[in-house]
Amino acid sequence: MDYLWETFKITFYLFLVIGFILAIYYVVKNKFNLTNSRKMEVIDTMRLANGETIYLIKVFDEIVMLGGSKEELNYLKSWPLAEINLEAEKSKKSSAKKNTFKDKFKNILAKNNNSNSSDQDE
Repeated sequence: MDYLWETFKITFYLFLVIGFILAIYYVVKNKFNLTNSRKMEVIDTMRLANGETIYLIKVFDEIVMLGGSKEELNYLKSWPLAEINLEAEKSKKSSAKKNTFKDKFKNILAKNNNSNSSDQDE
């Protein structure tokens, strides 16, 4: 028996199977790319007690705040994108050391309270 020929055949089929698996992975990864979305972007997250989390998410033309735990995800509030200037936030972030979720949330609430107080004055 020629062991060299048998080893070559086994190695060839092994590379063939590995190549087939990599080809399937490449096709599935490119066809079903669920990690990147152009319409939805997680702006920031904040972990709370008991495994709960608050998320700020940019969806189409609004900012949505969601609260979630291990079992469920709840809608809390949303703001139109026109009310919130994310570009200014990004420029502040580059100049400051780190812009936290708490700061972003306070800015959003402050802008929302200012617009509500001006509506009540009229």
